[in-house]
Amino acid sequence: MSLFRQLQFLHNVNKNQWKSVEELRELQNKKLRAIIHYAYGNIPFYHNLFKNENIHPSDISTLEDLNKIPLVTKNDIKENYPQNIVSKKVNLNKCIIWDTSGSTGVPLKIAYDKKADDFAKAILLRSYLGNGLKYFDKWCVIGTPDYRNKKSRGYDYIQKIGFLSPFYISVFAPLEKKIQLLEKFRPRVLDCLPTDLFLITRYLQEHNIKSIKPKIITTNGEILDDYVRDYVEDFFDVKISDMVGCFELRRTAWECSFHEGYHVDIDSIVMQFLKDGEEVSIGEEGKIVYTCLFNYTMPIIRYDIGDIGIPSSDMCSCGRGLPMMKIMGGKIMDFLTTVDGELISPHIPKEFLASVLGVEMFKLIQFSKENIEILIIKNASYNDESNSMIIKGLKKIFNGEVDIKIDFVKELKRDKIKYKVIESKIPLEKNHF
Repeated sequence: MSLFRQLQFLHNVNKNQWKSVEELRELQNKKLRAIIHYAYGNIPFYHNLFKNENIHPSDISTLEDLNKIPLVTKNDIKENYPQNIVSKKVNLNKCIIWDTSGSTGVPLKIAYDKKADDFAKAILLRSYLGNGLKYFDKWCVIGTPDYRNKKSRGYDYIQKIGFLSPFYISVFAPLEKKIQLLEKFRPRVLDCLPTDLFLITRYLQEHNIKSIKPKIITTNGEILDDYVRDYVEDFFDVKISDMVGCFELRRTAWECSFHEGYHVDIDSIVMQFLKDGEEVSIGEEGKIVYTCLFNYTMPIIRYDIGDIGIPSSDMCSCGRGLPMMKIMGGKIMDFLTTVDGELISPHIPKEFLASVLGVEMFKLIQFSKENIEILIIKNASYNDESNSMIIKGLKKIFNGEVDIKIDFVKELKRDKIKYKVIESKIPLEKNHF
């Protein structure tokens, strides 16, 4: 049933993208009304939130009405999981549980039923197909190892014959190992974190390796800054298509092969842009607030994720009716340096720290090759073993003896909107770039 349903969803959402904006808005409003009513009747957290604000589901009929609902934060979700924010109608043991990567220092658990997971995969695949992915392409994804567990993460299509089936490489694999696997597989499509993509590209250039020639390159999971984009595009002579999303809602916006901005997946989510609690004007930057339209197991409504974006009135030359947005540039995380002077992706220590028992929030600061400070907000589960795990794990990641200072704090200061969870104070040498 799952394969058939995924393909049916994919067929439907592929048709949706070519509808007019008006048709898509009508579909979006219909889905919004349905999930608001469901959340009120089946999710204690939202029922109480609506009651406290004197809101009834009938008060929310269009996107404009969403502003009546207070914003929901990561901590709201974390504190109410699972008892108060997972539907009373589902068996959590039969759900797919996603552990977020903690990109803002706050790891979360998000529950999906199989139907919602299938729909999310269809939306995800639409963005890749929209950039030229073919059904039997040699497609490589470099990501966290749990992506390889198809029961909880990915692509349970017909694996053996390579139908929409990526080849996975762990982001934690040594750089040389990644290169070896890429040389052996030789993907036509390469999907990668921007930081990892930069390190791979630099290695290929330095070692004059020309056997890896992807025709399609996509990035996600981190901010793609202009330098990395230009550097990679110049080396491969391929335009990068950047993807936007989060574990809480999966794919939310994406660049198509025309590269004129990011298409917003309004048939699966609502994306609002707010400043001081009000919708911003077209072309003005605002805080992104999400509402998920398909996950009834654990609805996400008016979710303040901490990202910044710019709504656009432009329509892409590709002809899709999906509205457009722009992403604010900048860096959320810095490259880090090992004891022997090699650059490593910030994603590696980030994923590691997010997995340590008892860590509520965290920030890693590298002052020198041998000096690292970890700021941690801990919970009752944190113990001496957690401390030992952090020290041992980071020494392995940084490839040698490093002085690791762990400080426990009550709060972490924001850099603008998001927490900069990985920060380096080491000036990058010219030969790194």
